[in-house]
Parts: sequence; structure tokens; C-alpha cells
Amino acid sequence: MDFKQSTIGDIIESEKEMALTGAQRYGEYFINAAEFNALLNNFVKSIDDIEKFIFVAFLSQIRKNATLALLSSIRIHHVQAGMNLRQLLEAGAWAAYAMGNSEKGKFYEDGSNGILGVPKKLKVARDTWLTQNFQPKSEEIRRLKELINNSVAHSNIAYAFQNFEMSPKDNPGFHTPFFDFDDEYKVKTDLWFLANILMGLLDLIYGVNLNIKFFSLEMISFRSSKV
Repeated sequence: MDFKQSTIGDIIESEKEMALTGAQRYGEYFINAAEFNALLNNFVKSIDDIEKFIFVAFLSQIRKNATLALLSSIRIHHVQAGMNLRQLLEAGAWAAYAMGNSEKGKFYEDGSNGILGVPKKLKVARDTWLTQNFQPKSEEIRRLKELINNSVAHSNIAYAFQNFEMSPKDNPGFHTPFFDFDDEYKVKTDLWFLANILMGLLDLIYGVNLNIKFFSLEMISFRSSKV
């Protein structure tokens, strides 16, 4: 498909069309990622411990960034999808930690200027807790974050050429589109990556809840023919 992008209006209309034709363009890759995203948004039936509100806050961040990663992928924004996934993983680590730790001081410190701060020692404490209690998942999150940190998390020459090309010498010029050049393989890889991250985080949250038992699960069934 050829998506217009000359004006803001073109971009808005093109991104709407991309979102609505995800299943048509990317088939089971999109359906798989979309259904994992739907499961993420509906698997909690009720929270049975009000003291775990910090978990709910991070769960909201997980849901938001998962949906943004899904939309970024099918709107052909590879770098943005990776940044959303980085936020998703970080929120997932904090959410799991919040299931077993409800003290506010474990998540932030009050700064002298009235601005909340999250010093490195709190992140270290979180990672230590995850490693001690859920070592395989902790290592998985660390590895995936490192993979993203070493690629799309920072501007570099490889990704600059995703939406830049030079015209031949007989008709010189530059082409700098808003959307990445459409690469079906890359988009399908992004969708697959998102689905696998969501599967891992859902497994982690479910595993923590088996030990702590403070929320109830909603029983849900999905039909892949409808998204």
C-alpha cells in the first residue's frame, strides 16, 4: 500500500488506515500481537488488596506502552516501537516488584525541590529482589532491555537510513519520508517481539500472584478470526 505523508492531514489519515488494516497486511503476526495485547488489558478481574495500588499504576503503564508498541509497529515506526518496548519492560519489572513490595519508599524519594526522584539504588533493589525470587524472568528482562539499549534506544546511522535515501546522480536529491520504508519482514519481527515480551510479562505477573495472591484472574477466550 502507498500511504500519503506530505502533510499532517495525510499522516493522520495514513496512520488511521495502517491501524485498521493491520490484520490484512500482516496476518497472524498482527493477530497474535493484538490478542496478547487484549489479554493484557483484560486478564485481571479484581484487585483484592488496595495497598497494591502501585502495582495497578505500573500495570497501566504496561498496557499503555504495549498498545503504543503495537500501533507503532503497524504504522511503520520501528524505532518508536522499540522505545515503547523498552518502557514496557521497565514498567513490567516495577509492576512485579510492586506486587511484593508496597512501601512507597521503595519506589521513590522526595527531592529537596519537591520533585520525586528514583535513584539508582532503588532500581538496584528492585532488580535484586527480582533475581532472588524470579531469577529466569529477571535475566530475561535484563537481556531484552540490553538488546534494545544497544540498538533503537539511541540514534545511530543504521536507523537513520530507515527513512532516508539519496536519488541517482542523473536526478539528484534526498528523500526523507515520515514513515520508515515499508519492510514487511521488519514489521512482522516487531509484532512477534511484542507478543513474546507480553507473553513473558504475563507469565511473570501470574507467577508472582501465585505466591502473593492479591488479584483474581478473568477467564477469557479469544477467536483469532476477529480482532
